[in-house]
Amino acid sequence: MEKKESLLFQVTITGLGGQGALLFGQLLAEAGATRFKNVSFFPQYATVMRGGESECTVTLSEEEIDSPLVFEPQTAVVMAAPQLKQFEKRVVSGGMIFIDSSVITEKIERRDVKVFYLPATRAATELGDTRVANLVFLGAYLAATEAIPIEAVEEILDKRFKGRIKETLLSLNKKALRAGAKLVIGKRED
Repeated sequence: MEKKESLLFQVTITGLGGQGALLFGQLLAEAGATRFKNVSFFPQYATVMRGGESECTVTLSEEEIDSPLVFEPQTAVVMAAPQLKQFEKRVVSGGMIFIDSSVITEKIERRDVKVFYLPATRAATELGDTRVANLVFLGAYLAATEAIPIEAVEEILDKRFKGRIKETLLSLNKKALRAGAKLVIGKRED
């Protein structure tokens, strides 16, 4: 009997406090738990609420997860310039790096990773709120990796925002996910 290849997705999302890196990770982990046997969500952040460095790592796997700590993730989503060089070094060979080209002008020097320069903040601004740039990135990540369907995240958003004052943001959040997916689909052949 042929052994089935293990499904494993690891992503570290990094940004500054207030950019929504942790929310990206929470939504991915929560939606991933509906599709994978094992999920880990590991946040790390500075004590300041706004402006301090923050990151989280999400692992989605059919196999047991040895540790939530991932020093060399398959994928990195970099939402702020201060973390770019660090994460450029950490991503595994053959991995992916997503960069917010709206706010980061530096380019990646490595040639052994797939890089997506996406104007996430600009796309969020065009949608009406820069705070959804994290969801633009989440949609892009899902389109590039096909880790889980976008609809799984939309279901989580429906549950989180149902009956709350923030329900008015639900449509905007879903539009941001779809906008991110479109940004990647347009770059797949690059």
